[in-house]
Amino acid sequence: MAEFLFLVIAVLGLASAFGTVLARNLVHAALYLIGFFFTVACMFVLLEAEFLAAIQVLVYIGAVAILLIFGIMLTRNIQGDDTTTIPTAWKVPGLFAGFCLFVILVFGINNAVAPSGKGTWSSSTLRPSIAVGQGPEPAWVTERRQSINDMARMVGIQLMTRYAVAFEVAGLLLTAALVGAIALAHREEDDPTPGRSAAMGSQSTTDNGARGAVSTPPAVASSRSRA
Repeated sequence: MAEFLFLVIAVLGLASAFGTVLARNLVHAALYLIGFFFTVACMFVLLEAEFLAAIQVLVYIGAVAILLIFGIMLTRNIQGDDTTTIPTAWKVPGLFAGFCLFVILVFGINNAVAPSGKGTWSSSTLRPSIAVGQGPEPAWVTERRQSINDMARMVGIQLMTRYAVAFEVAGLLLTAALVGAIALAHREEDDPTPGRSAAMGSQSTTDNGARGAVSTPPAVASSRSRA
């Protein structure tokens, strides 16, 4: 079952990654990127690293991706069909660089130096669960669970004490992006461009003149012609 879930999440992650690169609309690319971040969080859950999965969702999806969407909406024209500006000459070098990075990652994972007394990741066939109440556990599993609990507690303490200012500044940054988007949207609605306002004014004057000429009574028109 775990292998099937891994394959499903891996396929979804690859599809999201390709969608991020190949999307012609920047907003769609950002949404694909959010989907990729979510698949990474699912991978952390499969690896029984729930704390890292929660941090992945909170930081990357809840902060970075949303801030990226606001930046795209405020700085780029997203109404066109093609908003990406990737030169054709860079596509082949980009594919080659991506392939080289893939080879390096595969080589590094298969030849990773494991701790003393343990096999490498590629040769590991059994990963004991860290859930409580599933039979006797090795000592290193208990130490691992305790270290994860200590890590979550220490990160929470550091965020609320030593890095409290940085944590609040990150929240203010997201709030400023939201307020800026709302302010720009209201300014565009209330203060149109001068050219557009002049065109609208001339059009309204022409319409009013045409309406006045059409609505002039016949008696008034005849009296004016006699005078």
